[in-house]
Order: sequence, then structure tokens, then C-alpha cells
Amino acid sequence: MTQTTTPDPIRFWARVAPDRLALRHGGRAWSYGQLDAAVQESADAFLVQGLGAGEHVSLEFEPQHPLPFTIAFHACHRAGLLPAPIGTSLTPIERQVLRDRALVELVLTSEAIGTAGGDGHAAPPPAAATAGPIVERRLDAPAAICFTSGTGANPRACILTHGNFFWSSLQSARNLGVRPNDVWLCCLPLHHVGGLSILTRSAYYGTGALLHDRFDADAVNEAIDTAGVTLVSLVPPMLERLLEARRGRIFPTPLRAALIGGGPIPAALLEQAADLRLHALPTYGLTEATSQVTTLSLREWPAGLDTAGRPLMLTQVEIRDEEGRPAGKGAEGEIVVRGPTVMAAYLEEQDTNAEVWDGRWLKTGDIGAWDSAGRLLVKDRRVDRITVGGENVSPEEVERVLREHPAVADACVVGIPAGSWGHEIAAAIQVRGDEVITIEDLRRHAEARLSAFKLPRRLLVMPELPRSASGKLLRRLVRDRFRNQVPEEELT
Repeated sequence: MTQTTTPDPIRFWARVAPDRLALRHGGRAWSYGQLDAAVQESADAFLVQGLGAGEHVSLEFEPQHPLPFTIAFHACHRAGLLPAPIGTSLTPIERQVLRDRALVELVLTSEAIGTAGGDGHAAPPPAAATAGPIVERRLDAPAAICFTSGTGANPRACILTHGNFFWSSLQSARNLGVRPNDVWLCCLPLHHVGGLSILTRSAYYGTGALLHDRFDADAVNEAIDTAGVTLVSLVPPMLERLLEARRGRIFPTPLRAALIGGGPIPAALLEQAADLRLHALPTYGLTEATSQVTTLSLREWPAGLDTAGRPLMLTQVEIRDEEGRPAGKGAEGEIVVRGPTVMAAYLEEQDTNAEVWDGRWLKTGDIGAWDSAGRLLVKDRRVDRITVGGENVSPEEVERVLREHPAVADACVVGIPAGSWGHEIAAAIQVRGDEVITIEDLRRHAEARLSAFKLPRRLLVMPELPRSASGKLLRRLVRDRFRNQVPEEELT
């Protein structure tokens, strides 16, 4: 029998194990019984305001208010509303653009959901009310409108269903396992699918989530050491800062795994984590597939640290050539994905699906290949690939080499149009401390590892490289800096 519904997970655990830990934040703990009561109170308030099932609601909460956000997200589901999380770091104009794109009818903020004591922490009710009946949800019903990171273009609104989140949770559980005392530390933005996935997985598992307002390396290390954290999700820059702040201390054994995604991960960084006994598992995913697509398994670790692991249980992945045929073993091609975690559609873009879908296969636009063991190697995005004199250049390959220079803290490589030659390689660099670096320094450093046509010809030193809230390099912004005639003194 095909499963077509799933129970409201908060209500389910409130009835089965009401005293079990659901959330922790700022020294306060919520049980599933308490969370259920708060979610029901908020859902009732939505209905009193006259909101009808299916209406779109934007959730715009400051990062220091993760508890009100979580209550609102679950309350929207219980009231039949469709949440559209939007980050508050955006300008008012940018937020309005996303609201319009998501067809938002009501904007919810921390003040709207209610906070106590003026500190932004929602106060748990003194005692949880008796949980009501368990309500089933259709798996094919929309659960959230999630925006892509916008690394290559403007963010797109993805319709993710309850089934997408349910099967993503099941697949992750199959890969990592689930234990009753699991506590998943969330320091990712909750308005991105990576943060939402931690909330939804923990709810389906009936396990705890420890919410941090933002990423702070010392605070995360302290939580790992003292708060019983068993799982954590990070992007590569977070992992690098976490290890630096660790100062060589071994990670405790209760921490079973750290999922590392959101962009290219230097193998040396993962090896450094392994030296400290941190099971840092590289993962490849995208908003359109409800986060994870492939992940290195604990069974294989530390083998395969230079890959993104294997497809999760119910997810199919193919590498296709330019004609859309499966690429040969080891050959590069576009990564296409099919399975129950793939989104329903882009909102209001169903008529443009030909550029995104091939049947039910999602065309990611990312370039990859299989290694000899059947693990995915993610090369780069097709839109970011650079052509120099007829030769293809992977910006991520060049970035990996540039980051090995002792003066380079971060690097972003883009292609600048150069007529019939194709592109000119341009590198934006963030230096360490007060270091000084020139284009000649970089070229001398890289020439032993890279062909001459891959060496950067332009250099821009920036205080910090632009990244999305989920940690992805925003190449389009760097590309724009070069295209907009960067002042000559900044170019060498």
C-alpha cells in the first residue's frame, strides 16, 4: 500500500512521549508536550485572524528568535497555511521582491508570534495541555516555499511538500541512524532549507534540536563539549573556524557526525577534522532536493573525503553528457536527480519546466563525475565554468590551489568575457591578517599545479568574499565587481 499521508509529528510525540526534549535555546528547554501546546495556541490565533487554508505566510524572524520561528513554522502547518521563510538580513526592497514572488498574503515577525521578557525568547507554557487527536497530512501537500541561495542568479521559489521533508528525514536516518538521545545542533539560518531540515528531521524522529542564534565557533565548541550534541550541520567556512577555535582538542565521542555541505570542501580540511576524531561527512545537496542528495556514510569514513559520498537511499543520481545521455565511467557531465525529495515545482514557473525537468529528473546545472568506488565528485556549476581559448576551466579547481597559499584565507575565481578567447581568469582573494599578495605571487604559487591557461590574470583583494547566509560563494557579485570596471589600483 502506497503511503499518502504522514501524522503531524509534533502532535504525535506530544501524545507518545510528552516529556521528551524537543528544543533547547538560550538555556531554556521545551518538551514535545510544551511545544505542541504552543503550536496549537499559535495555530488557533491564525484561524481567529481569519486566515484560510492554503494562504501564503512569510516568516521573517530575526536570527536571535529561533524559538518563535519554530513555533510559527509548525503552527502554519497545523492551520493549513503555507510558510515562506525569508531572511531578515535582506533589505526591505529585497524582502518585498521575495514576498511578491512567493505570493505572500501575511507577514509574520517575532513580535507577531509573541515574545516574553523583551529578550526575544518565547516563553514555554508552565504545563502542556493534553495533546489533541493526531491529524494526518497529505504527503503531496505543499509544506514550505523555500528560496534558493541565488548563487548564480536571483533566488527562485521552490515548492517543497510534506512528502519531500518526510522522505528526506527517512533517508538521513537511514544514513546516520537515529538514537533517542540525539541532539542536533542547528547554527544554520532557519530560513534556508539546511536549517529547516534540522527542525523537520528532529520533529519526525522525536529527538532534540539545540538552536543557536548564529554560528559562533567558541559557542559551538562549548555546546559540543558540554551539551550532549550528537549531530551538527556546517558549511565549510564554519568547519574551518570551528577547527581553528578547537586548538587541537579532540572532539568528544558523543558527537557522531558533522554534515558538511553548501559548497566545495577542501579535502585537507576534512582530514584535519579527522585528525581530531570528528566524523565530518561531505554532502552534496540543493534546495530543490530538500537539502541532501548524496552524503559520505559513516561506514566508509574516512575513505572518500575528496568526494560527496553516495546517493541517499531513495534518491537516484545520473551524470549526463551534453546530449542528455548517461556519461561514461569517470566522465564529467551534468548532475541530474530523481526521487521523493525533489521539489514539486518552482512557484509560478511551471510553464518553464523544460529547462529544469527531464521527465521527473531534475537538471541541477552542476557538473560532476563518479569516482572509481561509485561516489560523487562535484566539480562546479555549469554556469560558472570558464572557457579559455577553447579549454574548460573549473573555478573550484583554481580556488583549491589558491587557498593553499599561506597568505590566502579565501578565494573566488570567475571568468570575465574576453572576446574570441572566451574568458579571462579573475581571482578575488581574502588575505589572512595583514598579509600582502600580488598577482605574480599567486601565479608563481599556482604554476606548478595548474596549466598556464588556468592561471588568474586579474586580482581583486577584498576584506571579505560575498557569501550567502548558507555559506555559498556568490560568484555573480564577484563577477559584477570585475565587470563594473574595478578601480585600476585594485587590479594588478
